[in-house]
Amino acid sequence: MFDGLIPGLAYYAAWLYTWARAQGLNPRVTSVRRTAAQQEALYRRYLAGQSQFPAAPPGRSLHERGLAFDMVTDDQGRATGAIWRQMGGTWSPTDWVHYQYTGPGT
Repeated sequence: MFDGLIPGLAYYAAWLYTWARAQGLNPRVTSVRRTAAQQEALYRRYLAGQSQFPAAPPGRSLHERGLAFDMVTDDQGRATGAIWRQMGGTWSPTDWVHYQYTGPGT
């Protein structure tokens, strides 16, 4: 499910997913690592107003480097986002599906 993420991030992402399931938040991972072409398509959809979530231009997304994942939860990420931040990750309510690594090398 978290294939393509850097190993340390994959471990913590899997932990967060398991925690969200245990809380009854019905997590669904919708995106992990993306190709430049996939990022381009998402970015174009965002620019055209066809996506409620922001997308970075190709070459600027941490998804392309295996440093971010998207996960939908029933509470729009409020609980998982708070836990993710406590773990040292980055999460924002304006892009509530997006969780990213903020450690060395980002």
